[in-house]
Amino acid sequence: MRYYFDGDSNLYGYHSEEKPFTFPTKVKQMGAVDHRRKIYVEDYVYTYLYQYGKSHSCTEKVAAMVGRQIEIDGEEILMICGAIQGKDATEENGTLTFSAATWEYVGSQMDKYFQGMTLVGWVHCQPGFGAFLMSKDEAFHKLYFQEPWQVLFVVDPVDKLDTFYIYNEEADVLRQAKGYFVYYEKNEEMQEYMLDHSVVKPKEAKNPEEKQENEEQEKVEKEETKSQEGPRRRRRPTPEERIDAAQEIRRVLQRRAKEAEAAQRSKYTMLTSVSCILCVICLCLGYGLFSNLNRLEDLETKMAMVQDSYTVLAENVEDVKVQAAFAPRMTAAAGEETEETEEPEETQKTEGRIHVVEAGETLGSISQKYYGDGNGVEKIMNANGLDNPNHIVCGQELLIP
Repeated sequence: MRYYFDGDSNLYGYHSEEKPFTFPTKVKQMGAVDHRRKIYVEDYVYTYLYQYGKSHSCTEKVAAMVGRQIEIDGEEILMICGAIQGKDATEENGTLTFSAATWEYVGSQMDKYFQGMTLVGWVHCQPGFGAFLMSKDEAFHKLYFQEPWQVLFVVDPVDKLDTFYIYNEEADVLRQAKGYFVYYEKNEEMQEYMLDHSVVKPKEAKNPEEKQENEEQEKVEKEETKSQEGPRRRRRPTPEERIDAAQEIRRVLQRRAKEAEAAQRSKYTMLTSVSCILCVICLCLGYGLFSNLNRLEDLETKMAMVQDSYTVLAENVEDVKVQAAFAPRMTAAAGEETEETEEPEETQKTEGRIHVVEAGETLGSISQKYYGDGNGVEKIMNANGLDNPNHIVCGQELLIP
């Protein structure tokens, strides 16, 4: 459906020569830089689209975007300089699309306000539904906006979300652009369109007399406009009206910047609070771990003391057993007239404790038990006439010297 285009070389433009291109000086980056295609949106256009999306109780709307597509040093640049309301749009298969009347209206507005510019894409305002790409929007875009540089701008004016969608390198699928730029410059065409198609609700008069006076003044201005300009001409906005419109837009931008700053400040405050809470939790956990470590050390010390006490007790029990076993010998030896100090060396060697070998024991473990280390293995072997330290059996009685 391109019957509204003329047969000239500018398929998407209307009746004027192109103006020389100059890069804007004041630019604000939104998101990351998409090196494949850089998109620049004029500030008035960006503001008007949000106002348009919020108008008429935030209903779903479409709009057209006009501007220029250029290439500098192999880099594709898209300048969006104007936005046109999608009046008389119709709903087909559950989606809002451009009707024949919409195309005619877009063409007439381009001829009237945006001469020399090109149709660079369209806008879908979907309040409360985010800035996601719908399959029906992609199908509509592929059908009527087939140039690789034409874009789709999805706006959610309620949640203040927006995203540009551009063709991929094969120009067969839309993908999300990484970001775009908002630039600021004198844009008389868009200012005039905004003044003639204002979507901002006027302030109500404070009293009935002032309201009646405003209505009479509007009627006078409309009659003067019709009598002076004719059916095809329109009233040129005065410098004061342009200044007022610019000031209103600036006020909107300043308010938006303050809201964003307040939201950012609130976010930082929340992150700081969460960080402080996490620090306190970490300190509490560290203190708890340190206390538990001290308790574990105390427990290990007490267990070592218990083990030492058990070892001493076991040694005392063995001593009692040995003494009970050798009591008759000691009694007999006491009856003899020989002195203990003159007993043969062999008799001294045979005195000691009796140990019954248990399963899994070795001479090394037995020496560790009675002497505290493995140096007593040779003493035990000599006292029991053992040739091999590994030849002991379970139940064998050993003399511990």
